[in-house]
Amino acid sequence: MSLIERVKTCHFWQPENYRPFIVNNEIHGHITHNLATKLKDFNSVFNVSSKSVALSDKLTTFESRTREIEGVIKVLVKEGIIPRWRDEEYAVTNSWHLSPLFKMDRGASGHFGIRSYGVHVNGLVKSEEGLKIWIGKRSLTKPNAPGELDHIVAGGQPYGLSILENLIKEAEEEANIPRAISSAAKATGMVSYRCERPDGLKNDHLYTYDLYLDESFVPQNMDGEVEEFYLWPIEKVIDRITNTDDFKYNVSLVLIHFLIREGYLTPDDDAYSDLIKGMHRQDITS
Repeated sequence: MSLIERVKTCHFWQPENYRPFIVNNEIHGHITHNLATKLKDFNSVFNVSSKSVALSDKLTTFESRTREIEGVIKVLVKEGIIPRWRDEEYAVTNSWHLSPLFKMDRGASGHFGIRSYGVHVNGLVKSEEGLKIWIGKRSLTKPNAPGELDHIVAGGQPYGLSILENLIKEAEEEANIPRAISSAAKATGMVSYRCERPDGLKNDHLYTYDLYLDESFVPQNMDGEVEEFYLWPIEKVIDRITNTDDFKYNVSLVLIHFLIREGYLTPDDDAYSDLIKGMHRQDITS
């Protein structure tokens, strides 16, 4: 699969299969028609029409919205409509820099198509042989993308932490990187996408970071979510992205973002302009 095909997989969804999820007269997600029909059962929380699902305008505070949404989600999990309760809360907002309207369990985020946030860290090593990148293999017991290749550090952005605080937490849990090292990670931008995945409609904004590590450092997983780590030359990473399906879909996007930034891809490459365009969603609605 070419790099541009990798990018396209991060942007595939069929809007006709969804209804906008509206809060305060603004679109904050998208819900399948089947789930929208089920949400009619909760008419004190949602106003469901053939064209949209709107949160009741009687819910006017962060606390009331959170409480009522949580109650609905727990029912949906109990009935098996939403597969699991993650016990991790996501802020519901169309910009990380705005106050959230409410918070929602991570397990439901894809089913409501809300904008979710996360951090992805390129773990980089400068060596005599050239640039190398630390790659993690996801645990075979993870419910999402088991055994696929990932960054040394990556994770969803929970409610109540800053982006940097989350990066430091994830770095310690996933790779045993001390705060004194992880806090030096350099912010390098963001990628965004919306695509249909087995766990729902992923409407993600991922903040990207570069972290240069000493050659003597060897990551150790602390939370059981990483099977093993590999330190690969950049050329091997490019080959595996291009010629295998080993990398998790959004990890490929972040790595392509890195290849563009660092000049491994140039304007003379046929798909260069399309790759740059593909670093972000193309629509302007939420």
